[in-house]
Amino acid sequence: MPNCVEFVKFRVKEGQQPAFLARRPEAIAAVRRAHPDLIGAPVLAEHADGTWTDVWIYRSAAAAERANAGAGEIPEFLAMAELLEDVRVEASSMPDEVSGP
Repeated sequence: MPNCVEFVKFRVKEGQQPAFLARRPEAIAAVRRAHPDLIGAPVLAEHADGTWTDVWIYRSAAAAERANAGAGEIPEFLAMAELLEDVRVEASSMPDEVSGP
């Protein structure tokens, strides 16, 4: 079963970058505790236009769907998410032949 890769694109609210960077690791850890099929979020990139891309990898699309459905119940995730705007998520699959993160 291929892993599910979510490319999360967003803007960090003005003046909130330090808080976002501090809260992100806490959010990832909390999501992983609640949803052990989160493999990790190994890539965070800030683009020249002020947008960001965050990459989250799950063991399957079903696991990603469960995590997304339950995200509103994870305080650490909500604390991070409140700092973001213009959020878009593109989910893709990673072929089994590709070595994991």
